[in-house]
Amino acid sequence: MSIDMPNEIVRNSVKHYALYRTVIRALSQIESFLDGGPGIVALLTPPGQRAEDYLPAAGAYLYDGTQRADRDALGILCVGKDEKARSIEYNFQSDLSGKTRAILISEVNDLPSLVVVAVEAIIRIEPINERDLREACKRALNVRVTVQQATKLLSFPQNAMFAALRRNRTAAEAIKRLSFSSVDRSATSDPAQETQPRLEDLHGYGEAKIWGLQLAADLDLWRQKQLAWSDVDRGLLLSGPPGVGKTIFAQALALTCNVHFIATSVAQWQATGHLGDTLKAMRTDFANASANTPSIIFLDELDSIGDRSTFPADHANYSTQVVNSLLECLDGTSKRDGVIVVGATNHPDKIDPAVRRPGRLDRHVVIGLPNLVDRIAIIRQLLGSAAPSELGELGLLTESMAGADLAQLVREAKRRARRQRRGVGLEDLTSQLPPLIHVIGEFRRSAAVHEAGHTIVGIRLGYGKFRGAFVHRQLNPRFSEQQAGAAGFDVPIVLLRNDQSYRDQICVTLAGIAAERLIFGSHSNGGEADLAEATRLALEMETTAGMGTKLLYLGNGAGWEAFGPQQVPWLIDKVNEILRFELARAQDVLASDRTLLVAVGDEIDKEAHLSPQRFAELDERFGLIRRGVSIDEKASTETGRRLRNSRRRAPASEKEVRS
Repeated sequence: MSIDMPNEIVRNSVKHYALYRTVIRALSQIESFLDGGPGIVALLTPPGQRAEDYLPAAGAYLYDGTQRADRDALGILCVGKDEKARSIEYNFQSDLSGKTRAILISEVNDLPSLVVVAVEAIIRIEPINERDLREACKRALNVRVTVQQATKLLSFPQNAMFAALRRNRTAAEAIKRLSFSSVDRSATSDPAQETQPRLEDLHGYGEAKIWGLQLAADLDLWRQKQLAWSDVDRGLLLSGPPGVGKTIFAQALALTCNVHFIATSVAQWQATGHLGDTLKAMRTDFANASANTPSIIFLDELDSIGDRSTFPADHANYSTQVVNSLLECLDGTSKRDGVIVVGATNHPDKIDPAVRRPGRLDRHVVIGLPNLVDRIAIIRQLLGSAAPSELGELGLLTESMAGADLAQLVREAKRRARRQRRGVGLEDLTSQLPPLIHVIGEFRRSAAVHEAGHTIVGIRLGYGKFRGAFVHRQLNPRFSEQQAGAAGFDVPIVLLRNDQSYRDQICVTLAGIAAERLIFGSHSNGGEADLAEATRLALEMETTAGMGTKLLYLGNGAGWEAFGPQQVPWLIDKVNEILRFELARAQDVLASDRTLLVAVGDEIDKEAHLSPQRFAELDERFGLIRRGVSIDEKASTETGRRLRNSRRRAPASEKEVRS
C-alpha cells in the first residue's frame, strides 16, 4: 500500500500522519503482509508512547480501500503497559484469533508465549524522525519545515509540539511559541519523559541505582571529552524475581543518561522467522544502537539465550549459532564508543558463561524485593499528593511484594476511591492487599530452625563473614520460587579450591536440613533448593574436578553429553555418599551446639531476623566455642566410621554406563 493513501483523518493531522509513516516503515519489514497477505503482526511502541496513539494510523492502513463486509476479517488490538499476561492472552484470542489480517500494537515488550507463536513477526516501531515530521507538516498543514527546524521541534515534548504546529503558522513561529512558553526545552520528544520516572526518583534499586547514577556522571564526562570510553562501565546484567522492575530501571537509566534507548529480547528476535531472520533482527538492533550513540540497548529475559553446554543435540546447531551471533554483537559494541548493553534475567545461572566474561556483561547486580522503607516510598511516589498520612502502617503488610505488586495495589486503591468519588484512604489500600501466605506456627518455626542451622555451621566452619539471617513474615503466591528465609555470608572468592572447600560448602548448604532433623526428627520440603545446590557441587567434584575415586572428566566436550547422571550408576552412588557424609557432619556440628541451635532458632522465630552482633551474644551465652569438624575428625565418630567403611569402589570401566 502506498504511503500517500491514508484516510482523511490521518491526512489532515500532523500527529497521525507522522505516526502513520512510522507504522508503514515498520510493516515494510514484512513485505507479504504490507502487500495485503494474511497474518497477524505485532508492533511494539517506542518507550513511553501509548498504543492508542497508533490506532488511526493502523486503521488507515488496514481498513482503507476495503469493503465494509470484508472488515470483519480484519482487526486491531492495543495493549497497555500495565496489562497482565492473562489479560493480553484473553483479549488476543477473543479479538484477533479469527482474523485473516490483524495488527497488535503493544506497549509491553515481552508478550505472552501464546501471542509470540501466533504472530508472523514482532517489530518495534521507530520514533518519529525529522523526515516524518517534515512530510507530515507538508501534507497536513502545507507548511514547509527545514531539517534544522524539524530537529528543534522534536526536542520539545511531543504533545506540546503537535499543539504548536497549526495551519497558517510557520515552523519558526511554532518554535518561538514553544521556546517562550512554560514548556521545558530540555525535554525530548519521547513521551516517556512525561510518564516515566528518572533513575533519581526510583526506590528499592540499591546497588543498581548507584551504578546507574555513576554511569550518568561518567557519560557527562565522556561527552565533554574528559573521560575515555575505555574507562566507562558499559555492560551490566540485572537479575531478580519477576516484578522487581528491571525494565523500568533500564528505561529510567536511559532517561537519566539522556541516551537513545532500544528495548529488545531473544523472543522478539526469534519471532521474526527462521534462523536467518533471527540473526538479522539481532544485528539490526545492535546496528541501531551503534548508529545512535550514546545509546543503551536493553536485552530482556536474557536467559532465553541459553548455555551452549546444556543444549540438547537436536537443537544444538541452531541455538549455538544464536549464542555465537550475540557474542559477536557484544564484542562489536565493545569496540564502538557510546554503546551500553544492559541485560535482564530471572535466572542468571542459565546464561552462557561467555556472555558474562570481562568486556561483555561482566558486572552483575541483583535487584531484590524492596525493603520496608522502599515499599512505603514506592507507594507514596505512586500516589503523589493523594497519599494518606498513615502509609507507614502498610510496611509490614506489604512484605514480600515486588514493585509491580505495589503498583497494582495503588491502581486498585485509586479505582476503589474513584468509584466512591473521594480521595484515596488507607482502607482503600489495605482492602486491595493480595492474599499473601503468612509464615506462622510450625511453618515459621521450621524456617527459623533451618536458617539457624545454616548460620551455626557456616560460622563454625569459617565459611565466610556472617551478614545475618531472617525469615519472612509472609510469602507472595505470585512467585513460583521464593525463600521463607535465608542466612547470608560474604564468601571470599577462592580461585584455588580443594576437596575440603567443596565439602565445607556442601556441609553448610545441607545444614538447614540437618538442623530440622535434629530438632524435629525429620526435615520439611523447604530444603529443595539446598539439595539441588549440594548435588550440583558433589557432581562437580566427581565429574569435572577429579576429586572423587576416579579421574574421569565427564564434562562438556568429553563425549559424555548424551549420558545423564542417572545412566552412570556408580556416579549416583558416589554423589549420594558425599551428600550423606556432609549431612552427618553438619548434624554432628549442630548436636554439639544444640542449646545454641535452639536459642538462635527462637531468636529468628521471634524477631524475624538475626544480626551478627546478636549471634555473638547468643554464642557467648549458649554456644560451645570450637572449630569446625574436619573430615578426619568426623571419621572418629560412629557415623563417620560407618560411612567411610561403606565406601564402594567405583567401576573401572565405561561399560557400566547404561545405554
